[in-house]
Amino acid sequence: MDTNVYVKNLYKDLLATAAKNGNTVYENELTRLSNLEHVRSLNSNHVSIKEIFRAFWPSFKLLHQDKLRSSIININVESMIDCRNLSKGYLFYECSKCDHYHLSGLSCHSRFCSSCGHKYRDSRSLEIQKKLISVPHRHFVFSLPFDLRPFFWKCRPLFDCLFKSVNDSLHFSLDLSKKDLADDARLGFVAFLHTSGRSLNLHPHIHVLIAEATIDKFNKKKDLYFFPFERLRKTFMFKFLSLASKVLKAFGNHSLYREFNILRSKIIKKYKDGFYTYGPRIKEFTKFYNTKKIANYIARYASHPPIAESNILSLDSTNSTVSWRYTPHDDPNNPVVITEHPHIFISRLIRHIHDEGFHQIRYYGFYANKSARANSFTKLVSKSSIDYLKSRLKWRIMLLDTFKFDPLLCSCGAKMVLNIKLSFLPNNNKGAYISDA
Repeated sequence: MDTNVYVKNLYKDLLATAAKNGNTVYENELTRLSNLEHVRSLNSNHVSIKEIFRAFWPSFKLLHQDKLRSSIININVESMIDCRNLSKGYLFYECSKCDHYHLSGLSCHSRFCSSCGHKYRDSRSLEIQKKLISVPHRHFVFSLPFDLRPFFWKCRPLFDCLFKSVNDSLHFSLDLSKKDLADDARLGFVAFLHTSGRSLNLHPHIHVLIAEATIDKFNKKKDLYFFPFERLRKTFMFKFLSLASKVLKAFGNHSLYREFNILRSKIIKKYKDGFYTYGPRIKEFTKFYNTKKIANYIARYASHPPIAESNILSLDSTNSTVSWRYTPHDDPNNPVVITEHPHIFISRLIRHIHDEGFHQIRYYGFYANKSARANSFTKLVSKSSIDYLKSRLKWRIMLLDTFKFDPLLCSCGAKMVLNIKLSFLPNNNKGAYISDA
């Protein structure tokens, strides 16, 4: 179907009004109407995660109510399903020249929501970039053997343990002089937890963006070029195994603790060179593009479902099946297609939801939030650049950039303004809704 013709016929009166106010207003109105959800769905086979959950979450929840954590039900899934649902709240924008108005549904801020994730990702990325000082950085990856991964499902405090073992390993492995230690020289790095592989399996690993420098208590910076990978791999292995054993003893049941320690002995013999650790230097570090690329890649996961919606191929509600694909690392030319019941697909996704208050991105050393050591050094990205990019994250500007229309440009040519009194805010937190347009 030609959506342009469809929109022009269905909304001819509205478009006629817009045309009287100039070509800019007309094109804006035509683009806005063409991006309405029901219009976009006419020629699209796109299947959203929200669509799958709306159809099958109620039955899934009924079957598994006693096993679901509150962080899954309230904070992520159900808030995502109700994202921009006008019955749950909206902001009321009205035109000062005519009787037209626009209702903007409240966003959910859930990691599972594809419409909220874009802004959340960019915001996270800028928060990372604004901390980085102007020195070379490395991108490390710390990963665990397949045998250890099932323990994370059974004992979630192991995710914290993974962060701590990476932090301890980096500090323990570096050759700091006695003077450096006496002067409390510290590294600066940002760590990010990823939990899933391409096939939605559990694959916990930590990405680290680390500065090639230390800063001491006198605010003196010292370049750091050498990272002892052999020692780092072995240290990471022993630190994690030791910490995990203590965590399982404290939080896990006795049989799980015993199972881990039997496996621990076998793993030490099997991985004589330590666990996988990789840390290439980021070349041309002064170029904003490279820093943004790394920060975006890592922040994207923390603000995005484990699967890209482009990899969801179809949803058959009649036969209760969903089809999706992934590309194996070892066979990139032959994507694997999975067709399964939506309940299985839902369970694959929600197990990657962390408990409330868990932080997937953590700052260490002189990049830690409580540290002021990096404040006096030139940043890799200037404050003015960060401020400008943050100003582009307002929802009106993001719609302009993405879909090429202004949601607050009325068909009469005037700009709509927020009327907070006519807005529906269930939590009555009207002070928080100064117009973000």
